[in-house]
Amino acid sequence: MSSATVDPAIEAVPVREVIDLLQEAVAFFDADGRISAMNRSFRESYGAIGQYLQDGSSWDIFLLEAERHGALDRSACQDLRLAETMLGAQSASTEPIEHRDDGGHAHEIRLKPTSNGGFAMIQTEVIDMRGRAAGDELAEVLMSKVLEACPANLTMSRIGDGQILYRTPAATELLGAVRNSRDHFARMEERADFVTALLPDARVDDMRVTGRRGDGSEFPASLSARLIDYRGEEVVVANMIDLSDEIALQAELERQKDLAFQSEKMSALGELLASVAHELNNPLSVVIGNATMLKEEGLGDAALKRVNKLGDAADRCVRIVRTFLSMARQQPLNLADASVVELVETATDALESHADRTAVEIELSLPPSLPEVRVDEIQVVQVIINILANADQAITQSGIGDLIRVKAQARPDAGLVRLVISDNGPGIPAQIQGRIFDPLFTTKSKGKGTGVGLAFCHRVIAAHGGSIQLDRSSGQGATFHIDLPVSTG
Repeated sequence: MSSATVDPAIEAVPVREVIDLLQEAVAFFDADGRISAMNRSFRESYGAIGQYLQDGSSWDIFLLEAERHGALDRSACQDLRLAETMLGAQSASTEPIEHRDDGGHAHEIRLKPTSNGGFAMIQTEVIDMRGRAAGDELAEVLMSKVLEACPANLTMSRIGDGQILYRTPAATELLGAVRNSRDHFARMEERADFVTALLPDARVDDMRVTGRRGDGSEFPASLSARLIDYRGEEVVVANMIDLSDEIALQAELERQKDLAFQSEKMSALGELLASVAHELNNPLSVVIGNATMLKEEGLGDAALKRVNKLGDAADRCVRIVRTFLSMARQQPLNLADASVVELVETATDALESHADRTAVEIELSLPPSLPEVRVDEIQVVQVIINILANADQAITQSGIGDLIRVKAQARPDAGLVRLVISDNGPGIPAQIQGRIFDPLFTTKSKGKGTGVGLAFCHRVIAAHGGSIQLDRSSGQGATFHIDLPVSTG
């Protein structure tokens, strides 16, 4: 077999140029232990003793100066001396000798015998797995501390089966220690919609859902999430925010805006009512006076009947004028501590004694332990009378229903007592429920209402720092909630 030939161009390349191409630091020592060649990486690695890195420099001098200048530590130099003495008894490379330079980089050094009786020193930079592991552990500890202190309700769960892989303490506090993210949703169709929205772009921002707390209660929530790869599987990193406080704040702002709007309307209406009442008061006095005189003239039955109708109509006009004046004056509150039970009983007694009162039953459920409220008794009693009278008239005129209920309960968290006045009558049509507190708006038949009563109620209760609302979800009949401030004395 013919021997292989070497390309003359390759054979002509100097050994020094070849070893300069290597990333490892390499130096050759001859049979006498003197440097015969080295590459650029070796010179750079031992730049601190560059003056001793010359062809012909001895192995012993190299180790001595490397240790003296800190290029190699004492332990590494001792191990290299021992390894060099053992080279003659083996043909393979020595066991790697570990060394760490001043920059903290780890290296392995091997001595390998060469065919000319010398040896090569090969130094390789290695990945410091221990240092990297320590760094990874430190980063993991830091990340764990950050997540433990994170106020966000973060969870990480598999998208397929919903199993929770991680959650922050804040998420546990809000959502409980359930094992599956599906339990975070009060409605499964909303979770299905969430996954459908997440898959196309691997992200969802501020999606409105109904969440479920750890105790099973539901709450309005905003949900943002990202779909990521974690150890080869798709997982969802999600943040669910409880919007209960935000929605309550918005509702309160709307209530305050409504109160301000009502106050402006009532102020404008008051000026108009004062003017109208003043103009009507004098002619009405004349009509009533003459009607009274005519009754004393000994008229026949037919004429007397007409005079009585005239007097009754004039009396009704006077009552309307007085109501207008009461609205216009906006009398200041005369606040005092009062019993809720006594306020309601005073109002029901007044309604029972009214001439037009019908036989509709009024059922009271008033705990005697209710705290006192801080109110103007006269004005609040009038509010209760107005609500009861409206319910009574609605039942009587429609022929629907036969019962009015008055309940009360303390709301210590809000510093209020709530009166609930409900009836089983015809109720208020949904399309006009938003207007019932507007001045001059009435649902009663012509000549039966002024549209002032509920507007008056709204203004009086608002002036007390309370609220009056129609419960739109009460079902049959009408239900009003009146919140009054508890006495602080």
